[in-house]
Amino acid sequence: MSLQAPEDRSTTTAQSFFPSPEQIEGEIAGVMALELSPVLDRWVARYARVGHRNPFLWKWCRRGVEITTLSCVEEGLRDLVCDTRVLGVVLDVLLDDVADNQGDAAFLEHLLQGIDGSSPGDATHLSQRSYAQFTGDVWNEIQRRVRSFPRYDEFAPLLDFDYRQLFNMMRYSRLTNEYREMLNLAEHDLYTPHNMHMMVSCTIDLMASPGFDRRDLGLLREAVWRAQCMGRIGNLVTTWQREIGESDFSSGVFSRALWCGDLTVDDLRSDNRAHLEAVIRDNNHEAYFLERWQEHRREILSIDGRCRSVDLAGLVAGLQRLICLHLGSRGKK
Repeated sequence: MSLQAPEDRSTTTAQSFFPSPEQIEGEIAGVMALELSPVLDRWVARYARVGHRNPFLWKWCRRGVEITTLSCVEEGLRDLVCDTRVLGVVLDVLLDDVADNQGDAAFLEHLLQGIDGSSPGDATHLSQRSYAQFTGDVWNEIQRRVRSFPRYDEFAPLLDFDYRQLFNMMRYSRLTNEYREMLNLAEHDLYTPHNMHMMVSCTIDLMASPGFDRRDLGLLREAVWRAQCMGRIGNLVTTWQREIGESDFSSGVFSRALWCGDLTVDDLRSDNRAHLEAVIRDNNHEAYFLERWQEHRREILSIDGRCRSVDLAGLVAGLQRLICLHLGSRGKK
C-alpha cells in the first residue's frame, strides 16, 4: 500500500507521520550496508543450518533493535544489548515458524518445555533434534548474556513474565491456524503484538540501565506496549501476502476482513490466493492498521516528558524509522 504524504512531515509533534519514499529507501540502504558483529554472524550461520529465513532478516533486525533501544541503556553496553536483542528475535523466529508454518503442536510444546526447564520427551526426527538443540542454545546464550547486566537480579522476574507472554502468543498463533473460526480482532490485538519481542527487549534494556528510575516503570511499559503494537502493525501489513502462501492467517488483516464480512472462514480454507489478496487490498484493511499505528504514536508522544529517565520522543523517532524499514522490506523477510 502506498501512503499519501501530507505537506507537514514533522517528527516532533503529535501530528501524523507519513514516511516519504526517500526516507524508506534510505533506511533500507542502511540495512543493506550493515555488517553484523563476528559473534552475531556466527549465530546467524548456525541458524541457516536449521531455519529457512532470508539472511536479510537478521541485518534488518539488527538495525531495528538499534534504533528502538531505550535511551537509558549504558553506552558501553549498547552493542552487547543490541546483539542480545537480535538473538531474542532469532528465538522468536524459531518458535514462530513451528507455530505458524509447521503447525506442530507437539514440537512447539517440546521447545517451550525445554526452554522452561521441564523435561520434554525426545524429538522424533533428526532435523527436529537439531532444531531443538539450536533453540536451546540460543535461549541459554540469551540467559548468559542478560545475567551479566548490572540490574539483572532486579528485573529478572519481569523478564520471566514478559517471556511467558511471548510463549503464550506462540500457542495462540498455532491455535488460530487450527481453529480459524476463533479469529477476532480483540484477541489479535491482545496476544499477537508480543511476537514483536519489544516488551522483552525493554526489560533487557532496563537490566543494562544503571540510571533508570524505577518510578518511571509504569509509564515506560505503557509506552513500550504501544511501541510493540506499532511494531506488530508494521510487520503485519508487509507480510500478510507471503503468509497466505504459508496458510498462516494469524495476521490482523484477516481477522478484520472476517469481522467486516469481507471474507469467510471457508475463504481462508480455499486455495484462491488471488481472491484473498484482492479482498485485503481492495477493502483498506492495511489502512485500518496503519491508522492504529498513528494512534499509538500520538499516545506515546502525549506522555513524553512525564517519563523522566527515558527519552520517549527518541523512542518515537526510532519507531518512525522502523515503519520505514517495514514498508521497504515487503517481500524480503
